Amino acid sequence: MSARNPRLALALVITEGFLGRLTFGMVSFGLPLYALSLGLSLSQIGLVIGVRTVAAVLLKPVAGWLADKVGVRTVYLGGTIARVCAAAALLVVGDLAGLCAVRVLQGASAAGRDIASLSVIARDASDRIGSVYSWYATAKHVGGVAGAGLAGGVLAVTDGSFSTLFVIVLALSVLPISAAWLALREAPEVEPRRCALDPPGAGAASGASGWASTRELISELRAPSSFGMLVATSAYMVHGLFPVLATDYAGLSAGQTGAIYSLSALVFLVAGPVFGWIVDRHGHAVGTAWRSMANIGSSVLFVVSPNMAGFAAARTLDDSGKAAFRPAWASLIGGVANSDPRRRNRRLAVLDTSETVGEAIGPVLAGILWQTGGIAILFGVRIIIAAIAEVMALRLTHRDDRGRACDSREAVASIGSHDAVNPEPFALRERS
Repeated sequence: MSARNPRLALALVITEGFLGRLTFGMVSFGLPLYALSLGLSLSQIGLVIGVRTVAAVLLKPVAGWLADKVGVRTVYLGGTIARVCAAAALLVVGDLAGLCAVRVLQGASAAGRDIASLSVIARDASDRIGSVYSWYATAKHVGGVAGAGLAGGVLAVTDGSFSTLFVIVLALSVLPISAAWLALREAPEVEPRRCALDPPGAGAASGASGWASTRELISELRAPSSFGMLVATSAYMVHGLFPVLATDYAGLSAGQTGAIYSLSALVFLVAGPVFGWIVDRHGHAVGTAWRSMANIGSSVLFVVSPNMAGFAAARTLDDSGKAAFRPAWASLIGGVANSDPRRRNRRLAVLDTSETVGEAIGPVLAGILWQTGGIAILFGVRIIIAAIAEVMALRLTHRDDRGRACDSREAVASIGSHDAVNPEPFALRERS
């Protein structure tokens, strides 16, 4: 995907990331309360919340396939239009089935926009994938926090008027469509130079189609996909349960917990761009390694220091790991995807979906472990998963280093990321 002006395309992606997560934060805050006002049970509300993630996981491979067939611009616009439709539907639905339908639309929107945004960054950011993605991730993080705060303020000022809240969400959802229409343009793909170490036919577009092609890609990309899923699982074992951990386990007040969240936003604002810069200059190994170490270190702090200072330090360390991993992961998967332009978006879809699956598994696994074995078992398992992910990161880095036997300058130009010069050794050929 290329635009008339690549910088304009990247600016659009970052801005849309902020606006998209702003409306997402508003809906995430307001929707459970709206469902409760409709008389839905807690289990039904949980179902409504979970539908979006399930839809996104199922539809991301479809979005990747469509992006390769009809173009990234079309999929991006489709995702933004689906978000508008979901926002409009919130104004009329009033039962469980209707809310679930809205969440399916939101999942479809997330699938299309996530894959298209990654594709734009992978293609147009060139050797700055880490830095650009760090700003994109930071914009989304800030947007999510701001959205929740804005939704709370709107409901407070309007005496709990969900209609007013959803009208604002709809208005904000319309804005990115015209910008995407003007800023994004398709461009002819240029085949990358193949490395002499690759076997004949490596990276060639598969003749398979649909789910057969997706299954083939999953097999090809099993090493980085497994790594991404493990890291996300470990990270999100604490993400959703943090308010409960802070208040129930550590005995913190709601105000203290809120203060830690504010600190979290500040840490991400500073650490995200810094780690993006580091990843672009020293490779994705720095970010992937720090993510696992931060998971392990924060787990220890959560267990041994259940107080305000300990939880603030643990959350800060954990967030620094997230800030380091996101640009590193984007750089890694961008290199893998760019090595096969004809299937770039399908590759991005498989790799991004693996991370989303981990995000869904993490909270469920954490809840089961906490309920059956207690806090020590919860964080013990989290440490084990993080350690396994660290070993996998070292393996991927070792294979990536072997791929550097190719002509570095030409490989950099063709792949678009200096720290993933030839990801094929680990992405396509899992040697026994």
